[in-house]
Amino acid sequence: MIAAVSCRSAKSETDSAAVRGWKAHARQSPGDSIRVPIFVYHSIAHHHDGQTGEQRELDVDTATFRSQMDEIAREEHPVISLEALVDALRGKGSVPAGAVVLTFDDGWLDQYEDAFPILQRHHFTATFFVYTTAIGNGSAFMTWDQLREMQHAGMTIGAHSRTHPDLTDAKVSLVEEIDGSRADIARNVGVTPDLFAYPYGARDARVAAAVKAAGFRAARALADGPVNTSGTRFELRSILATDDMRAFEGALQGGR
Repeated sequence: MIAAVSCRSAKSETDSAAVRGWKAHARQSPGDSIRVPIFVYHSIAHHHDGQTGEQRELDVDTATFRSQMDEIAREEHPVISLEALVDALRGKGSVPAGAVVLTFDDGWLDQYEDAFPILQRHHFTATFFVYTTAIGNGSAFMTWDQLREMQHAGMTIGAHSRTHPDLTDAKVSLVEEIDGSRADIARNVGVTPDLFAYPYGARDARVAAAVKAAGFRAARALADGPVNTSGTRFELRSILATDDMRAFEGALQGGR
């Protein structure tokens, strides 16, 4: 996928590939030690005519997102950082009962315009995984100034590669995509990211080893549920957030 195509075509290509990717790479997870749902959001925007089913699956409507954050607050689920969960998986600290983690992929502008203010109102933290060639490169995406603002407000900026390829493709340069995205964020945000998210959730042993070698402390995959252990630190299991409020509420209760 090439960054900075038009807003709708960029979202259509990324959304369709993301759905295919996470379904292809999802695996059953055995019982493990820490149950904290890591929610994965993409675009936060009003639904519109002409969206495909895959786009609707990934694009959470703004009103629904607001309701989901209200539900977290109403049920008093502690929102913790992904770093705090990773620390607990490494045996350095613990997580409170009912904790949840919020993450966002790609760097879409509507995450800044629509999701960020709602997070601030609730005093929630979140991790925003961005693919760096998109940032500041077209009206669909955030700018580096906006990412710096969110980082200063308590959000975490994580790496999501440079160009959002399937990293398991042997033709993709892992150093360029993984190490390069880490350097881009460090240079433009002023903080070197410790967390990585695999584009489309696609990973294998070679890709995970490259992420670890680049200096990341952990990497988030896509799907597989709310349970993680120290052994899944470089393929953190997660839950794809959708407009399905019943599924969302069920995932919240599963985190208790």
